[in-house]
Amino acid sequence: MAKQAMAPLSIALALGLLVVTLCNQRRSALPSFSVAVLFAVFLAYVAGAHLPPALGEPDWTETVVKLGMLAVVLWLASADWTGSIRPDRLAYIALWALAGLAIGSAFLLVELTFDSPFRRLSDGLAASVVIDPARYNRPAVALLLLSLPLAGLLARYVGRRHAVTALLLGLAPALAGQSAAGWLAALVATLVYAAARWHSGAVLVAGSVLTVGLVVGAPPLLTAAYHTAVRQEIAMPLSFTDRLEIWDHASDAIRQAPWIGQGLGSVRHLPLSDEQRSRYRYHKAPATHAHNAALQIWVEFGAIGIAAGLALLGIGAGAIRRMDRNAQPVALATASALLVIAMVSFGLWQETWMGLIGVTVVVVRLAAQPTGASRPGSTG
Repeated sequence: MAKQAMAPLSIALALGLLVVTLCNQRRSALPSFSVAVLFAVFLAYVAGAHLPPALGEPDWTETVVKLGMLAVVLWLASADWTGSIRPDRLAYIALWALAGLAIGSAFLLVELTFDSPFRRLSDGLAASVVIDPARYNRPAVALLLLSLPLAGLLARYVGRRHAVTALLLGLAPALAGQSAAGWLAALVATLVYAAARWHSGAVLVAGSVLTVGLVVGAPPLLTAAYHTAVRQEIAMPLSFTDRLEIWDHASDAIRQAPWIGQGLGSVRHLPLSDEQRSRYRYHKAPATHAHNAALQIWVEFGAIGIAAGLALLGIGAGAIRRMDRNAQPVALATASALLVIAMVSFGLWQETWMGLIGVTVVVVRLAAQPTGASRPGSTG
């Protein structure tokens, strides 16, 4: 529930799986060759073009930390640690995960419904202090994202009623809070899942084409969205307006270094001109991140970074295509929800976000295991 725990949880999970895998099959602890090569090429590019970081950083320590966290996520996504998980244990793993999801969902619902009693108790905050419900966006999104593949795991190894319970537990905090990103991700995941149940291959192809278009075309598309909203005087919440202004600012900065970018972390040091400050209503100082993964990669690593990112997504799409056919709809729904959040919300390099991705990927991979047998007591 604490966002500060998401990265440590992902790292601890990776270390535990690494130890188990090394004890069983050492070669399985290696990441996939294609992922390892892509990561090595990206490291060489960053070392050659962006060390030390281009703007505002005293040294390159932060870059190393961020890339280390990326390595953890890529290992969880590509190493063959799944071979060390006994199929007859997947039901128990799923039930324990469901219990954890229930505790997290109940905790967050209490916070949202009764004006943050746990936060007030732990921090000694008086009733007169206003706590913005938006501060719970990250845990609400975390529970939603984890509930999607967990529902798939439960449906395959425990039962459909447990799967529905997981979905309700994941949806409830997002619906009860003010997480517009969570609502959008839930809607898209529902539509993708329904379509993938009909024809997962078509959904994978269509989703891949759409993702490439949105990633490559992010700068002009988001700039156009900002100017359209201004011209048409479209009324929207403050956070929406602020986000459009951040996107327009980042898109403008991409023109300064479109091929190699300006270095990891440079988004939060992008200068604002006097003209931009006078034009923007709320975005008056550099943002901590671009609130859009594609824009952040464009700003920080340019077209070369975008090419690396799309190559990584392509590897992921190939992995989904090779999954058990019954697991593909869940994997596609989860992937679509992750991409939606990445395009409208958190910073790409936030350890909490990468940690959440890592844990979600682990559950997706467990849910995609072949069901050669599987429920306890079955003989198939």
